[in-house]
Amino acid sequence: MTDRLLAAEQLRRALQLFTATLPEERALEIASVYPSWEANRVYAVGDIISYGTNPVGDPQLYRVVQAHTSQADWTPDAVASLYDAFGLDDSGYPLWAQPSGAHDAYNVGDIVNYNGALYKSTINGNVWSPDVYPAGWELVDSGTVTPEPMPEPTPEPGDDTYPDFVQPTGAHDAYKTGDIVMYNGTAYRSLIDGNVWSPDAYPQGWEVWKGAEAAKPVPAVTPTLEERVDELDEALNMILTGVTE
Repeated sequence: MTDRLLAAEQLRRALQLFTATLPEERALEIASVYPSWEANRVYAVGDIISYGTNPVGDPQLYRVVQAHTSQADWTPDAVASLYDAFGLDDSGYPLWAQPSGAHDAYNVGDIVNYNGALYKSTINGNVWSPDVYPAGWELVDSGTVTPEPMPEPTPEPGDDTYPDFVQPTGAHDAYKTGDIVMYNGTAYRSLIDGNVWSPDAYPQGWEVWKGAEAAKPVPAVTPTLEERVDELDEALNMILTGVTE
C-alpha cells in the first residue's frame, strides 16, 4: 500500500470514528458517510453501518446491538437480534431529519414522521421541517393541505433591474418558482419553490434567463459542517479511485 493510499484510508477511518460518536438524529443528517454493511466482517456493539435505502431514498442506518462476525445471510434487514434500524417509526416511515443540502432534501411525495404525525412534502428541494415551513408539507393523517403562500411578482422579460442573488437564510426568504436574479453577471430564473441554493451549487434549480445586464459578483457561501463532511468523503473516494486504478 502506498503512503498516499494509506493516508487516505486512515483519514477515512478517522472520519468514520468521528461520525460513530454522533447521536442518531445527527447521524441521519449525514447518513451517506457511514460505511456500507459487509459480509465476513467483525462488528462491535454500537457500530453504525448503512444497508439499503429507506422509503425516501436515503441510506438506511443500523446500529449493531450484538458483537458478531457478519455472514452473507445475516443482513441487517433480516436479523433484528444483531442490528437495530433507526430513523424509522413503528410503521416503517422515516423520521424527519434535517437535510444538509440539495443532495438529501425531500422531494414531492416523500412522507416522513415528524413529532408523531405523518407529513408529505409538497415541493421539491424541501430542506425545512413542517413547523418551520408549513406550506411545504401536507398532513397525511387529516388530509388537509396548508395553502401555498401568495407568490411575489417577478420582473417581466427584458427588465434590466433584476436583483442580485442573495443567499437565503431559511424558508422566509427562499426563492420561489419564477423568481429571477442576477448571479455572476448572468440572469437566472428559479425552477423550484423553497430554493436556497445558488445556480452553481444546485444547477437543477435554475435556468438561464435571457436579456440581463452584468451584475456584481456574489460572495461565496460558507459551507455547513455537513457539507464539509460530504465534500471530504467525496474527495477521499476520488483519492482512493485514482490510486487504485
